[in-house]
Amino acid sequence: MATKKGFSIEVSSRYDGWWRYNAALMCGMFDAAGNRTGFASATSQVADVGAGPDEPPADIDPARSVLLEAPECDHIVLYIYIIPHRLPASNDIDTTKPFDIKLTARYNGRELLAQKHSINQWSGASLEIKIGREGEIK
Repeated sequence: MATKKGFSIEVSSRYDGWWRYNAALMCGMFDAAGNRTGFASATSQVADVGAGPDEPPADIDPARSVLLEAPECDHIVLYIYIIPHRLPASNDIDTTKPFDIKLTARYNGRELLAQKHSINQWSGASLEIKIGREGEIK
């Protein structure tokens, strides 16, 4: 099987309440001079915000992930949005601690990043990460 060319970004979580969150990934693609050459996006929507079910939907895989693919370019600016559609059932801070998502980034099949990011159960998260062909750009 041939390796897909370009960037491949995957976001997943092992958190039991992952079903309570919609996820959206977006990236701008850039050449070496910094000119934007394209845009790509991917989403995993479980429910509309505020209209989410009280229990995990039967048709949602608890181990779901979101995959974004972008063609070959010099670098991307990635935006990750984790949006709760249903708030935690408890108001107790000890039972609503942040959970982790895993971000995996590859370029032409080679792994560049494997990071964990902590997500607030109440507010979700907005992340911006610049990734080049050799990994994260600080």
